[in-house]
Parts: sequence; C-alpha cells; structure tokens
Amino acid sequence: MDSLAKLIHFSQISGSINVMCQFKGDWYVQHGRQCGQGMVHFVSSGSGYIQIGDQAPQRLQQGDLIMLPRSTEHILSSNAQCDNPQSTPSQVQMGAFTIKSTQGTDDAKLNLFCANFAYEQHADLFASLPEVLYINTHTQEFKHLLSLLQQESQQNQAASSLMVDALMQVLLILVLRRYIDQQPKLPTGILNGLQDKRLRVVLNAILAQPEQDWSVDEIAQMACVSRSQLMRLFKQHIGISPHALVNHLRLQAAAVRLRHSSDSVLQIALGTGFQSETHFGKAFKKQYGMPPGVYRKNTEQPE
Repeated sequence: MDSLAKLIHFSQISGSINVMCQFKGDWYVQHGRQCGQGMVHFVSSGSGYIQIGDQAPQRLQQGDLIMLPRSTEHILSSNAQCDNPQSTPSQVQMGAFTIKSTQGTDDAKLNLFCANFAYEQHADLFASLPEVLYINTHTQEFKHLLSLLQQESQQNQAASSLMVDALMQVLLILVLRRYIDQQPKLPTGILNGLQDKRLRVVLNAILAQPEQDWSVDEIAQMACVSRSQLMRLFKQHIGISPHALVNHLRLQAAAVRLRHSSDSVLQIALGTGFQSETHFGKAFKKQYGMPPGVYRKNTEQPE
C-alpha cells in the first residue's frame, strides 16, 4: 500500500455520489457546515454560480469540480449574486440517486452530481487539505467516471447503490491525485511533507510501519540530514515534530482496527506500537476525546 493509499485507509472514508441536480430557470441551494463530513460538486453540463462562505460568488461550468473537505457553508445558485433564496428545488428518489430539480424555460441551466462523504476527522490526510479544492477534470479518467455516473443515473440497474458507493472512492482518489499534481506548493501538512524529497523516503517508511520504534536519529539518518535539520524540515513542511507524527499515525492505525476488527484493546495497543494498554488509552483519549472502548462502541456498524 503506497503512502496516499495508506492515508486514505486511515481516513476511514465512507459516502456516495448519491445526489443529481437538474436545475433550470431560477434556482438556489444552500449547504451548511458539517463536522467530519465533506462534499463534492461535479458539473456535468451547463453553468451556474457558487458562493463559499463570505467569498465572492464564482462561476461554475462544465467540467468544474469543487471539493469541500469540511463541508464549508456554501450556496449554489443561478444568480451571479447568489441572493435568490426563494428559488429552492424539489427532490425525489430515483434508484440510488436523490434527484433535485427545478423547472424553467430560460438559459440558466445546470446539471451536476453531488457526493457526500464522512471521514475520521482526526485523520492527517484531511487535516492537510484546504477549505476548498478547485479541480479541472478535463482528463480521460474524469470523463470515464462521468460517463459511468450518467449511465447509473439513467438506468436503474441491479446493485446500483453499490456501484455509486464504489465510484465515490474512485472520485476521491482522482481528486486527490489531481490536486497534488496541480499544486506547486501544498499547505502545511503530511501531503506537503511527501512533496519534499528528503522527507518523502522517511514518511513512506513511517506510513508503512508506524508501529516500529522510530528514533529521531534513525529518521534523520534516513533523510540524510542532521537532527536539527530534521526538526526544522518537519516543522516547516508538516507542522509537527517527528515524534508527534508517529504518534498520530499509530493512533489512526489503532482507530481503524477499533472500528473494523475484533481484536482486544490490548492487542491493538501493542500492535500499533504502544508500550501498554494504559499508555495507549491515555494517548487515544487525548487525541480523540474518548477512551478506545467508547470509540469502538460509538462507531460500531448496525447489523
């Protein structure tokens, strides 16, 4: 598993591209902020406007994709000022999709797919992303994805809900790849660290085996820098110390196992690099705000 795949795994992402908007005439949709959840808007045809927070409205057109990792409050509208709240759409359920639509005869038309996804909010991957990602999707990969989405939305085929859930994972991977490739410099965080050639080899190794007993000297030697240089690089690119990052990743690995395995808390503690169940419990509660057992109970999937 490569480093991006490991970060996605630690994020425990779940969700679906389950909303299709078909807007004509005058239309307006407002979305509030939601903790631990994100949204994606993918324009398949037409145009409109989006206003994110207090920013000025921006035009949306075919091929635009907006990802809001923390579901920042935003408005979608046919109006360039995004100030027509009386024009809200109706919605119906059609197979795996919720269809939101408005009627009209003028040229203000927009079709888009919307994805809603949840993730572990303590995951380093999403902490390293900005409030908004603007992605250009004029590539073959996104075109193929859009074609599959359109096919699923138009034909109520068997296992359609599973298909759109799987396409959600594909969409997020494509968005993250494109975002990383598009940005000459990423915000401070683990993705920024992976862009630095000295830190990349170190982070790849730590992500592969966070449970290993990583010393600062060993990490510095691997990066071919001194201890003081290593501390500066971590602070500059990732924003935390090597010890803090290793601890974060161990806790994220433990959170995955708490949610998805039947291993005991002690087994998970020792298997993720902690010296004892007590040590693990204190570190986990400090980071996640609750003991490991409570976290496991709160995240149990209903049968």
